Amino acid sequence: MAKDNKFLSQFQKDSDSIGFLFMRTYSSWHNAIKKCLKTQSITHPQFVVLATLAYLSQQPEEITQVILANQTNIDVMTISQILENLEKKAFIMRTTSNKDSRAKSITLTQNGFDMANKTVPLVEQIDKDFFSKLGKGTQQFNDMLLTLLKDQ
Repeated sequence: MAKDNKFLSQFQKDSDSIGFLFMRTYSSWHNAIKKCLKTQSITHPQFVVLATLAYLSQQPEEITQVILANQTNIDVMTISQILENLEKKAFIMRTTSNKDSRAKSITLTQNGFDMANKTVPLVEQIDKDFFSKLGKGTQQFNDMLLTLLKDQ
């Protein structure tokens, strides 16, 4: 019995697939970020959580794992693992929440703020260089990304 080995894609060329192009673009950008952060001995997920903590720390509200998970769109269990590693590096402290004894309040240490302030400009420069190819379309692209994230 002969097998039908026809590839069932609606696209004639891989460059016609927006999902495939998005994945390739993301991979290219992500590789540049990972390479840069490796020199700082921090992973990209750790950076995302650290930068988000630094951003959220500018407000007086308590920061918990759930808040971090919602803000980063990273699941709570993964956030927990990332926080464990950041705690080992002395970038954060976890204490019992004042509002909910089942939750942990997350705060950055001075080392954590220092690492965030060291790495955020590096990543922002990569973003600037990478997305500058869009020229005047950069803001439109940003708005389109926000549209895709809306209601997610």
